[in-house]
Amino acid sequence: MTSTNDVTSTNDVTSPDGAVTAVRVDAWADIVCPYCYIGEARLVAAANAIDAPVVIIPRAFQLDPNRTTSEPVQEYLGRKFNAGADQLHQQHEQLAAMAEAEGLPFVENRIVANTADAHRLVAAADDLGLAVRHAIQVGHFSGELDLASHEDLADAAAQAGMDRDAALAILASDDFAEDVQAEHQQAGELGATGVPFTVIGERFAIPGAAATEQYSDILTQAAQG
Repeated sequence: MTSTNDVTSTNDVTSPDGAVTAVRVDAWADIVCPYCYIGEARLVAAANAIDAPVVIIPRAFQLDPNRTTSEPVQEYLGRKFNAGADQLHQQHEQLAAMAEAEGLPFVENRIVANTADAHRLVAAADDLGLAVRHAIQVGHFSGELDLASHEDLADAAAQAGMDRDAALAILASDDFAEDVQAEHQQAGELGATGVPFTVIGERFAIPGAAATEQYSDILTQAAQG
């Protein structure tokens, strides 16, 4: 997700003398949200394309924080939206095409689970947070990662450069749970009712998955002050 030196996920957006050196982007998302997955790829592409450094800070939001079980995504969506198999498959095909346009894997037979542990791992990863979130998303949307498995989450974190044993230790604890809850609450305080929700330059709020060009235009505007 960070293909150039200009895009990072560290919280440090200032130089030693206190001058702002990068455009700050706070990006709220849930791991299982397809629009978050697609929108974040567009956001990173836009950040890589502009002539200014960008810091993308991954923020946690849980669409279903009280979930206690895992289940196939189409069963969950069918129950939630009272939708039939044909309608759900058509929606999947539309989303899959959007994902493919961004070079992302996207399969129909995914399993949804509570995302709190994944978010805690992203919060713990610090400047690797964006890469860890992306690795977990890719694993989930390719149907290869079980969000309820600490082993799978640690493997994804390791692929992104995080120490695997450290990831497992975090997952075995309650560390960063308060951070995840605080970020979710902060999104609500800013007016977000869902995700993706992106705030650029601490001034421009973008609900939903915008087009790459829209992200680019607002990033450029924020960079110009």
